[in-house]
Amino acid sequence: MNCMCQDISELEGNEALDYIEDHLHVIDVNDEIRQTLYVCPITRIYWLKDYPNRQYHGGGSPRLRKISMTPEN
Repeated sequence: MNCMCQDISELEGNEALDYIEDHLHVIDVNDEIRQTLYVCPITRIYWLKDYPNRQYHGGGSPRLRKISMTPEN
């Protein structure tokens, strides 16, 4: 899959899962709140996968969105 990180800001459902599997690298997983942080190996852009409708049966559809990261002090 080609890198589309500069062109997109959010993906949902299977489209998000496919992009993660084919392109992004895991940085951190928080199972308690069902969030996973990823990074693009090409652009170094950070992405967050979450489940905004996790109250629904099965946890709802995943959402992948671009986030900005600031260096820790």
